[in-house]
Amino acid sequence: MKDVVDRDKEDFETFLSDDDFNNAHTAEDRVDFLKLGIKVKDDPTMSKYMEGDIAMDDPKKFVEENNQLGRNAIKQQYRRWPSAEIPYTLSNQYGNYARSVIAKAMKEYHDKTCVRFVPRDERRHQDYIYIHPDDGCYSLVGKTGGRQPVSLDSGCIQLGTIVHELMHAVGFFHEQSRQDRDTYIEIVWRNVMNGADDQFEKYNLNVIDHLNEPYDYESIMHYGPYAFSGSGKKTIIPRKGGAEKMGQRIAFSDGDLRKINRLYTCNAPKSNVVNNQASLEFFLDQRPQPMPQNNQNHVQNRPPNNQMRPQMPQQPFVTNGRWGFRPMVFGK
Repeated sequence: MKDVVDRDKEDFETFLSDDDFNNAHTAEDRVDFLKLGIKVKDDPTMSKYMEGDIAMDDPKKFVEENNQLGRNAIKQQYRRWPSAEIPYTLSNQYGNYARSVIAKAMKEYHDKTCVRFVPRDERRHQDYIYIHPDDGCYSLVGKTGGRQPVSLDSGCIQLGTIVHELMHAVGFFHEQSRQDRDTYIEIVWRNVMNGADDQFEKYNLNVIDHLNEPYDYESIMHYGPYAFSGSGKKTIIPRKGGAEKMGQRIAFSDGDLRKINRLYTCNAPKSNVVNNQASLEFFLDQRPQPMPQNNQNHVQNRPPNNQMRPQMPQQPFVTNGRWGFRPMVFGK
């Protein structure tokens, strides 16, 4: 477990190292925590977060002068990170495995977008994100000022989940908040858990910025079919084809990449997402629940099949964030 998070350590802020980015090449993207003995606690409390994993202490911060609430992509220029650089610090409580997966998630942004996560320089960076293992998985949206938390607890250390939470910090809300969502999905309200109706609010075009992108079932920011289910039945049903990967937490969709690069007005390489494999969908956010400049040139000396895995205890332990597991097959 301490290879993921060691809460016995005194917490202080640090950064990722060259070794973390080297190890990112062999770190596993996803881990089946059930097989590793992690018992996941279901926490139905929803009062702490807005839209599951979005920590919003004051919704008024997102309201513009004309009372428009920026959704999906932030509208306010001052909430975008200057020069597409996001200063960060990292809790030293993360073990080697967790650090390597966080580095791998950042590298996804570095390789496919113009966004760069850079170690915070106290002399230059007043605003920055602080990645730490709080209770569950959550993030503020866009640049909110000062030190803003991104929580990645033990069960959140999955590549796609980290990419998802970082995309909130970059400036994006969930895909199904869009005004046109009812053309593409049906919300089965009778299956939504009590008190969770606000998790499925939508906003019209004078509120949300679609960035001229079509509705994206495959977005890493889209809820899965069982999001906030109170009955174990589906709460979201797609109305059109092409939704096999809806709710995936594997990688960016092509639409995600276009939107990030459009929000920050830059051109960056894009790659197609290919995920035709059986996997587990982790509903982590669907229940109320100095970096080297040449890191891309690091040489990987380990064998391809020598993959890093966290070392877990034999007995189960409880994580108290808001997540659950459902088997899901992508690519049918």
